[in-house]
Amino acid sequence: MSALFSSAPVVPAILGVLALLLALPGLLSFVRSRQDAGDIERRLTRRPGSAAPEAKRNESRIGKAVMGLADNAAPTDGAEVSAARGKLIQAGFTGPNAVSRYFFARFICVVIPQVGLFFALPHLQGFPKYMPVLISIVLVLAGLAAPGKFLDIRISKRQQACSAGFPDMMDLMVACVEAGLSLDAAVQRVGEELELRHPIIAGHMRTLSLELRAGKSRKMAWRAFADRMGLEEAGSLATMLRQAEEMGTSLGQTLRVFSADMRQRRILMAEEKAMALPAKMTLPLILFVFPVLLGVLTLPAVVMLSKTLG
Repeated sequence: MSALFSSAPVVPAILGVLALLLALPGLLSFVRSRQDAGDIERRLTRRPGSAAPEAKRNESRIGKAVMGLADNAAPTDGAEVSAARGKLIQAGFTGPNAVSRYFFARFICVVIPQVGLFFALPHLQGFPKYMPVLISIVLVLAGLAAPGKFLDIRISKRQQACSAGFPDMMDLMVACVEAGLSLDAAVQRVGEELELRHPIIAGHMRTLSLELRAGKSRKMAWRAFADRMGLEEAGSLATMLRQAEEMGTSLGQTLRVFSADMRQRRILMAEEKAMALPAKMTLPLILFVFPVLLGVLTLPAVVMLSKTLG
């Protein structure tokens, strides 16, 4: 008996089989409950002469089960859900199930590496005893941080793209307003014109146009636009439009001044990057160019010295 359990590959297999057997009744019960809930929902939503949408008709039971798990993985704290939804919107994930899928992804990133570590335990017997525990802690921390890091990288890329196209958007806004269009019509027109050049800004403008057409106040709609974009320039634009509306100043002149300021800011950012280039090139020159030059200059002297001494 001791020889059976002393063999390393047998123990994980036995534990895995036992875990599957213990989890099988709960999994079957969950799938059956989801199936019953789906049948009840179809009966309640069925109407004479109406057909279910194609997407719902083709949705598999596995997909429904995964979505159910994702909904259960989402927290119930309103502040945490709001913060996660804000980051997801800035990252471009605006679906109704984005928050639940995000927390489900965090759950998967924590569980899957632990399962892989469990099956890799026989190969870690030559290491110290605390090594599996240390690896497990590192994997948990990495799994919790990976989805947030992915969102931060995606948000940063989208903000850079929006910052690069913001002056173009302002120029088009000035042209549309000075041509006689209202601000709401100019928003819709600019969103259509930027569809190919700057699709991220076009998506934000489309959402802003829909909010304005739905009856949302201009001040709240532009503030939400700035929050979704996450740029300082967008916040300044929302504040400027609110002040122009309250004070009754000329909208075309205000937008023209703001557009010129955005152009000047882009030139200053380009000059800042150009001035920082020599400092950034110092380290690569020291690491790659200087050793080559040193070898070319000193190698003939070393060869002559070796011949003379030899």
